[in-house]
Amino acid sequence: MRKLAILLIILFVSCQAPTSGVSETDSNTFEQNVQTIKDTWIQGFEEENLEKAISFMADSIKWTGPNGNTVGMESLKESIQYWMETFDEMTYSEGDGLPGTDVGFWGGNTYPISQAMSGPNNVRMYGTWSMKNTATGKTAKTKHYAVLTFNEDGKVHTATEYASFDDVRSSFE
Repeated sequence: MRKLAILLIILFVSCQAPTSGVSETDSNTFEQNVQTIKDTWIQGFEEENLEKAISFMADSIKWTGPNGNTVGMESLKESIQYWMETFDEMTYSEGDGLPGTDVGFWGGNTYPISQAMSGPNNVRMYGTWSMKNTATGKTAKTKHYAVLTFNEDGKVHTATEYASFDDVRSSFE
């Protein structure tokens, strides 16, 4: 009987549900990083406020844009200023275009298992930017994906951005 009881205890302990592997600290850091993106970059574009849009970026940022070029802060400011002068009514729809979810911010990875990590400072951002060309009045949308890496000061120090600009280009015609 004693052996049966020990076997049942071992079986019960070994059948407990696995934990998620994500610490509360990592989860909080990730949520804080996402909120920073929403409160600065997204709101900055929507309000056409350059300083707000760049306020979450480290001075030493290395930004690789959809064209594959990597630039620093000064070139990035010029690019953002161009977008703000050329387009009005810019809005961001989080998760738009992702099948089966409306969540637009992701961090860490599960696969490959050998490299699984929580990665709260590596934020992947998915969604759609919508805008109106100030010169023509035509509207445009662009599917958008960015990988933003935060440093220990809560600033983005590297970023890679992907987007399709066909609809944006057609807004100039």
